[in-house]
Amino acid sequence: MKHFRRWGAVYILAVLFAGSWIGQAVAMQPEIAEKGWTEFWAATFENWQSEYLQLIIQATLLLGAKHLLFQADARDLERIEAKLDRLLGDRD
Repeated sequence: MKHFRRWGAVYILAVLFAGSWIGQAVAMQPEIAEKGWTEFWAATFENWQSEYLQLIIQATLLLGAKHLLFQADARDLERIEAKLDRLLGDRD
């Protein structure tokens, strides 16, 4: 059970990935019969490549925006640390 809790998301993603390919193959059967399997696999991989490229670009831009919007310099960090020390010191 511990193994499934740790790796369950990977298994679910793999099943969804395989299911999407099987579903696409069934839905595109007439086109596969006309153009062949190579066209199907090329289109499928091209689509996945484009999706992953978009995801990586969006994640990079999001991290860059987060870094620019929420910059904290050393003075700010020292001030926050001093406040936390005072708050935690009052508890003891």
